[in-house]
Amino acid sequence: MQSHDPRDAQPTRPIAIGDFVRLRRDEPGDFVTTRAGDWGQVARVNRNATVDLMLAGYCRPRTTPQPRATSIPISIVERCDAFGRPPAETPRRRVWGTGEPL
Repeated sequence: MQSHDPRDAQPTRPIAIGDFVRLRRDEPGDFVTTRAGDWGQVARVNRNATVDLMLAGYCRPRTTPQPRATSIPISIVERCDAFGRPPAETPRRRVWGTGEPL
């Protein structure tokens, strides 16, 4: 039986070429090329719900022997900014409609 992880939900806006994303956990499989926390720019979005990432120049040096990661499932990536930081969350509200953050 496969359990459902709510963190695996699809993002609200589809990931597109040029977006910055980071991995929430290690790449699945026996031959792991990317680890949780690696980040880069989306080079290609594949039809089978995977992305190809350009890691060189972002989380890895430009001269790295493996500059790309291919076929990374969209379910394990999240958007980030150009420095690899996750986007700021919107503050929670104490009372509906008051606008006062917690």
